[in-house]
Amino acid sequence: MSDQVGREPIHQHALAWIRAARVWTHQDVADTIAAHSRKLRLGSPAAQRQKVRRWEHMGVVPDMRSQQALAAALDVSLEQVRLLSWPRWLPTGQNIRTDYAWTDDGTRAVLTDTLEYAVQDRRGFLTLTGALLTTVAGGWAGSVPAVAKIDRATADGGRIDEEVLAWIDAKVPTLRRMDDRLGGEVLRNVIDADLRVVNDLLSRASLIDSQRLRLQGAAAELAQLAGWVSFDSGLQSAGQRYYQAGLHAAQSADDSLLGANVLACMSFQSALTGHPHDGIELAQAAQASVKASAGVSRVKAMIATREARAHAKAGNHRECGEALQRAERFLESATDSGTEPEWVYYFDEAELVAQVGACWLDLRQPQDALRLLDRALDTIDPSYVRDRTIYHVRQASAHLQLGELEYSCDLLHKAIGLALQSRSARSVATIQSLRERMDKHAAEPAVRALDEHLLALTA
Repeated sequence: MSDQVGREPIHQHALAWIRAARVWTHQDVADTIAAHSRKLRLGSPAAQRQKVRRWEHMGVVPDMRSQQALAAALDVSLEQVRLLSWPRWLPTGQNIRTDYAWTDDGTRAVLTDTLEYAVQDRRGFLTLTGALLTTVAGGWAGSVPAVAKIDRATADGGRIDEEVLAWIDAKVPTLRRMDDRLGGEVLRNVIDADLRVVNDLLSRASLIDSQRLRLQGAAAELAQLAGWVSFDSGLQSAGQRYYQAGLHAAQSADDSLLGANVLACMSFQSALTGHPHDGIELAQAAQASVKASAGVSRVKAMIATREARAHAKAGNHRECGEALQRAERFLESATDSGTEPEWVYYFDEAELVAQVGACWLDLRQPQDALRLLDRALDTIDPSYVRDRTIYHVRQASAHLQLGELEYSCDLLHKAIGLALQSRSARSVATIQSLRERMDKHAAEPAVRALDEHLLALTA
């Protein structure tokens, strides 16, 4: 258990989604495998409740006989089991398409499909990983930028006026700041509804080209924000749906910075849900998108920290340090010249310090992490309740690495109090994950008191 201290909670396994959909316990999975093993004459079943738990929570891969029996129960062919490997063959609902064209028509198609499926997609694990995920990033890198056109009206719907566009432009920054204070879960449906309005206008309104580009930019920002709040709510597959839509919309809007922001968000999601190598590739793709852009040092600093976080999760000390040095140099050179996009407002000295602290925590350097996390908490905007919650959990993780159990519990009490204000699923999961790493101390008075307080999070 000790080697896990300080890490963010790992994503929900596909098997957990299967169990939830069928209302199965771990014992039910073992019994189902046993019954189908007998039916298929595979010999004595290898599955037991404890083994099923290890498959789901510890990354253990089931033996092939158990996989074959479970596949039969789930009506999955043996060919699929062999082709896709564990756990990718598990039937977890609607897959995410990655073959949308990098055109305006492709953007409308991915937005429409995303809006149809994302809100109902409750899967807490990533659907796109590895080659499938890099296909999306590669499509962005190889897409042809939009060509400037002479304004002309298109489509058959009603005309749109400047007041409507101004309302949409103003809505996105407001939603971002509401997310800072309230967390993702309460805003998810609101953002999705606004994205539906924008997609409807793109599909049916009579637009001149400058209006269409403006709406495509709004769609990209809303989809990115919807992806972020889905991630914050623990709905990882839905988050990927929105991010892919945001990447396509950014391409249609000819906004390389916004596309890079989506890629950076995808990197952060991958790194924090158990896929750091995907996170590294996505962050590097984001950096390539902004390399030639002038006057956006703050954006470049933010993206460099995303690469650093992924390297830290992968245990790459040197590469993490190099990425953090780049981030510090970029932020030092940032100015208030007005060339930075509005959406990077949050990335300041306090945010950089917090990200550096998180990296040192993942790399098991708790003293360095504590020094930086203390500084981050001293300078963060007090209204950023979710971030303050997570910083306190990271402090608690550092103290636990140092063997200071009571300090760790004290900080988790503070984190619980803050989490009750924001109700961010990610914050709650981070607290619960650290508490699980205290199991060997469960009889200690400090941990028993902590357990009593934790009940408030599930009330």
